[in-house]
Amino acid sequence: MTSIRFDEVIPATIDILNKHVARCSFETTMVRDSFGALTVVLPDDALTGAGVWNNLALQLHQALGVYSPGEGQVLLRQKDLIDASDIFESPDRVHLADLPNTWLVDRLQTNQDWLREPFVQRPPIRTAVAFSIKGGVGRTTAFALWAWSLARAGKSVLLVDLDLEAPGVAGLLLSKDRMPDYGLVDWLIEALNGQADEALLRDCLVDCALASNTPGRIQVLPAFGTKTREYVNKLGRVYMPTFAPETGKFIGLAERLLLLLEQLSNLSNRPDLVMLDSRAGLHDIGSAAVTRLGAETFMFARDDYQSWQAYAHLFEQLSHSRSVAVGMNDDDLRWRLKMVGAQVDTTESAKLRFTEASYSVWSDKLYDEGTTPNEEIELKALSKPIPQVFDLKDDSAPHFPLFVQFDSRVKGFDLVNLENRPDWNVIETAFGGFFAGAAARTFQNGVDSSEPQK
Repeated sequence: MTSIRFDEVIPATIDILNKHVARCSFETTMVRDSFGALTVVLPDDALTGAGVWNNLALQLHQALGVYSPGEGQVLLRQKDLIDASDIFESPDRVHLADLPNTWLVDRLQTNQDWLREPFVQRPPIRTAVAFSIKGGVGRTTAFALWAWSLARAGKSVLLVDLDLEAPGVAGLLLSKDRMPDYGLVDWLIEALNGQADEALLRDCLVDCALASNTPGRIQVLPAFGTKTREYVNKLGRVYMPTFAPETGKFIGLAERLLLLLEQLSNLSNRPDLVMLDSRAGLHDIGSAAVTRLGAETFMFARDDYQSWQAYAHLFEQLSHSRSVAVGMNDDDLRWRLKMVGAQVDTTESAKLRFTEASYSVWSDKLYDEGTTPNEEIELKALSKPIPQVFDLKDDSAPHFPLFVQFDSRVKGFDLVNLENRPDWNVIETAFGGFFAGAAARTFQNGVDSSEPQK
């Protein structure tokens, strides 16, 4: 049997199909299981004659090697499927770029949400997500200080610690005597079993003293509270999907996060903004928060090779998402993403280098490909969408960053003790650009967060 690697399976399959089937005339769906084995599903009338069908099945089986599910399973007719809707109506069925009428259903154990459509185009309550592909970029600090900035401008905000594997929000904003009884992990474990009610939610929330001398309010929903027990055992269960008989669907982490936002939106003292501090990396928490909730997402990065290399892998995956399509209509996922340059030097040349690096990876992996004037005319004549093309310096574009400037005075901030809090002018110097840009994107009418409060 042929030796073949994972990356070669789909190209090899396409090559064999192109030699045997006029695929443009009907849909071809590939189903790849959790181990990488690939099954090709064709319409019942795609091929005539048992000999032709069996020959194609044998060729696929031999070519795919260990990635074949077996000669009798590598090629199936639609009528052979036990439940055709499980494939053809799957939320994970995505079109393979540049391959007409060709679709892929990938059965992943984790990270499934990156390709799925959002539950809602706008969340039930105004929501912002802090995401980074790598840790140590100051993501949590930036959101905590932004919360303070908004409180100084009279806003009520709630900061939620979604970085459950490495909680940091409570340590940054709450003293030990101000912790709530419970935290997000407790709420999620009860939501798993259908009993995460408003009473429990209120036991997970606490006011942050950082906003005590402002006209606004900061609440914190930490990962855990003073009465939380068996944290690791709970953490091992919060990602589990459960089946809801009333809807006939599975409910996972993303659905439970949407439920959390719905509960927060129904509070009598609902916040003006919910800020979700997601964990770093390609993780289920990030995929759920970034793609499924309709939230504004701020993607933090340092200007280094490792960060851009990692973002390239993520953007390549997102390019196959159902929420990403040529033309970038108003509901396109990319409009809700915005890069943040973390700890960038104050010089204009440093900012330009970051912008160029960001533009390069976005253009290569996630932006629409440009067209010539003649091609645009042809697309219009065919009533097809025109690619959305951005200029390097287009500040409305997802790649164009908001900046957090490097300032040595920012290190070692103590936001818990009043006497040790940093001078606001220091914060404004480093983070002011991010505050203004993030507020403008998140609040329709904007918010003035620059005027100091007495």
